[in-house]
Amino acid sequence: MAIDSFEMQKRYFTVQLERFRVKPGLHRAMIRDCEHFLGMLEESGSLGAFKTRVQSTGNMVSTAKAKAHDTFSNRAFVYESLGHHRKAEEDRQRLKVIEAARTHAELSEKLQDFQRNNGDGLNENKALGALGTVVKALFHLCTDGTGSQDEKRSLGLLQEYWRQFTEADPNASWEKIMTHRPYRDRIPFTDRQMAFLEKKFREVSHGQHA
Repeated sequence: MAIDSFEMQKRYFTVQLERFRVKPGLHRAMIRDCEHFLGMLEESGSLGAFKTRVQSTGNMVSTAKAKAHDTFSNRAFVYESLGHHRKAEEDRQRLKVIEAARTHAELSEKLQDFQRNNGDGLNENKALGALGTVVKALFHLCTDGTGSQDEKRSLGLLQEYWRQFTEADPNASWEKIMTHRPYRDRIPFTDRQMAFLEKKFREVSHGQHA
């Protein structure tokens, strides 16, 4: 029995559409794209006519754009919910880049250019990484013996890690650590324990990092 390639193509988009509709909130753009090509198949009437239309309309670049759009729009939503506002805004800017692309090559190039030229997300990652080392060094400083070599080493580490932290986030402060959700959520200490750490922090920084 001969294989009906036209029906196989329709089946492919139908199965994809069914899969995406299981979680429609995560696949809005891909659902629209599948519906678009199913409609195009119906209008074309044959696989040959369908392929001709696909080639004349960008070789399914819309599918690549839809996949990227769903990825970054969903990620922006998660980042915004977690308080990572800079990362969320960066992904919203990526959505504009995706929308402007007209070919597969242009989509890839524009996203790569954006990644090279935008450092907000990278800086936020660096700040989050540095924060952990700041808190660790501060904790050790609180437990080191007064005047000991351990205390001197912990103080030096704290100063270096704080430099890295503020380099990644120029607006960093103790108040921001306590109120900025992405920062505060990464620290396991209670507010009472943080108040103890803050006392040592202000003591060794002489208020300059307040």
